[in-house]
Amino acid sequence: FFTMTAVLSYATNTPAFEKARKLTDGKMDTRTVIKCLAEEPLLFEPGARWNYSLCHDVLAVLAEVVSGMRFSEYMKKYIFEPLDMNNSYYHTPNDVIISPQYIYEIQDTKNIVELQQKEHTIGVVKRAYGNELVFGENYDSGGAGIITTVDDYAKFAAALANSGTGLNNNRILSSATVKLMKTNQLNEAQRKTMNWRRLRGYGYGLGVRTLIDKAESGSNSSIGEIGWGGAAGATIIADTEEKVALFYAHHMLNPQEEYYQPRLRNVLYSCL
Repeated sequence: FFTMTAVLSYATNTPAFEKARKLTDGKMDTRTVIKCLAEEPLLFEPGARWNYSLCHDVLAVLAEVVSGMRFSEYMKKYIFEPLDMNNSYYHTPNDVIISPQYIYEIQDTKNIVELQQKEHTIGVVKRAYGNELVFGENYDSGGAGIITTVDDYAKFAAALANSGTGLNNNRILSSATVKLMKTNQLNEAQRKTMNWRRLRGYGYGLGVRTLIDKAESGSNSSIGEIGWGGAAGATIIADTEEKVALFYAHHMLNPQEEYYQPRLRNVLYSCL
């Protein structure tokens, strides 16, 4: 589950989710959802390939069982509060205003005029904010759902780059854990199925991409540089060798990762 090789999917319109809705009267608490998900057939034999999925949501339930706490409470106590991430939440308070979300919709040049007339912008259309992977106030996703700010998340990125110790000297992870996180866990057959172009030269550690081949990636990052990119364009980079971290955000679905992520990394490292 840590390595996304449990061959689940990110599909949420399945019998498992329908069953969870019925069992919880639509409240969809995390444990019930994952129990129902366990009844779904796997896409492939476990370990046969890498497949980005709900694996980390399963781990959220594992954290709940081991700690005896809701995952959102666990994150607050052991991540947000120690790092002074005071504007980070799992379920948004009523007085917090969320940045508008956009989507990059243009597929070919014939749509440009229409989009200019309709939205006064090229290819980027404002949409109502929503997260289809958060099913309500009782669901604490392991892979989605945190509302935060760039400043707050940069504190988390800095802690990773500093082998688990935050800018305020509070430790959230041991250096050995961070070292394990950035160690590639995929064999060559599994890595071939992690075939997103922006991940060329990368393996997958524990919940993060990790650079293993600079020539293949075209990156000037350090071997072992870790990070990930979110569905709406947020991107984290952390490097324990250079002790450098970056958190970048834009709020646009279909965020064009193949264009900006490699450039973002190389701009960062060209400054060193």
